[in-house]
Amino acid sequence: MSAASITTTAGPLDVQSIVSQLMSVEQQPLTESQNKVSTYKTDLSDMGQISSALSALQTSVSSLSSGAFLQTYKATTSDSTIANVTTSTGGIAGNYQLDVSKLAQSRQLVFDQNSSGQVISSATTALSGVPSSLTFSVAGTNTTVNLNNGGSGGESLQNISDAINSANAGVNASIVQYNGNYSLVIASANSGSANAFSVTAGGTDSGNTSGNTLAGLQQSSTAATESFSASDALMTVNGVNVSSSSNAVTGVINGATVNLEKTGQVTIGMAQDTSGITSTLQSFVDAYNKVHSTTNTAFNGDMKGDDSLLSIQDQLSSVLQTQVAGVDASTSYAYLSQVGISLQKDGTLALDQTAFNKALTSNPTAVGNLFGNSSSTGFADRFNTTINSLLGPTGIVVTKQNDLNQSITDETNHQTEIQTNLTALQSSYLQQYTTLNATLAQMQQSTSNLASLLA
Repeated sequence: MSAASITTTAGPLDVQSIVSQLMSVEQQPLTESQNKVSTYKTDLSDMGQISSALSALQTSVSSLSSGAFLQTYKATTSDSTIANVTTSTGGIAGNYQLDVSKLAQSRQLVFDQNSSGQVISSATTALSGVPSSLTFSVAGTNTTVNLNNGGSGGESLQNISDAINSANAGVNASIVQYNGNYSLVIASANSGSANAFSVTAGGTDSGNTSGNTLAGLQQSSTAATESFSASDALMTVNGVNVSSSSNAVTGVINGATVNLEKTGQVTIGMAQDTSGITSTLQSFVDAYNKVHSTTNTAFNGDMKGDDSLLSIQDQLSSVLQTQVAGVDASTSYAYLSQVGISLQKDGTLALDQTAFNKALTSNPTAVGNLFGNSSSTGFADRFNTTINSLLGPTGIVVTKQNDLNQSITDETNHQTEIQTNLTALQSSYLQQYTTLNATLAQMQQSTSNLASLLA
């Protein structure tokens, strides 16, 4: 409570100063409690950072447990204008000779004339002769597209295009403008002969690139050349004939999608992506070291000497120092240190990329078994289990956070009690010293009067 709010009667005592000094002493328990809350909040922030670091470590080890990261391959292509490659996991090293003779394409029909054989100068003007519906057949499925004004007042190119696109018929429609004239382009949603479409609507769909009509629409010779049939991509891969409905070819090279750009010959190489693998491992090492540095900072700072922090470090390092069950370290890899991932004197992890690549080349199966296996005894599996325990409802991290939150609540309640007592105490001091001041004032006046009488 501010001493500036104190008002007193005149007298020989500075009641305001006296009460303020007394209250500054009485408020020390409140200040101590406020400092405790500040410390608890700092500790809570530290635990939040440790929790985040552990979660990041868990995320990094989750990508290691299956061993799939060891099956990461990178691809090279001798001519990316013919084919480029995207890789996933499960590749097989080798070279693949591709001879692409044909690209996959969707069936496309272009209509650029009205029923009278005239160019179409507006996409929004109604065309006569347009039917009330169109029926598309794609891969054995028929879809009817209703045209609201067809068969009576006519439909515009724009309305026809919109109706087709809204029907999800396995075809897409678009309008192209050139030299002030408009064309309706209808194409299969997917490439390949199996996805070819046919359309019936009072016209002729010969299945060829020319000679097709749509009631109310015709093709000029130019439109006929702009139309084409559906086809599959054709190629040979190391002499084996391959066809694909898509130019994004999968299943031909394990762990890779070959994206065809044009016809021609190209060589594709697949090799294990050692840089990508070691990058994944380095992310794990960095995440482990982040946990270590975060707990160290807290242990040597705001949470100095807190045993819970040591326990976190001990549990994680224990995982590293315990071998994979059922593996003989003298004949195979049972510890991460055997493949170049080792604890340093300061408690951090370090990755020796050369040693790891050597181990991976020597025995990739054993390296994979180190991180994850069918019995869930790999290092990644055990890290995941340990972190789940640390971050679980009864784990060290959550328990510590709950304790700190409870301490903050308790101290906040204690501060309310202290403040109530201080308010009452200040009022009591004020009353006592105000009364004393008045009494002393009266005594001074009496003494002054007596002195006057005796003078």
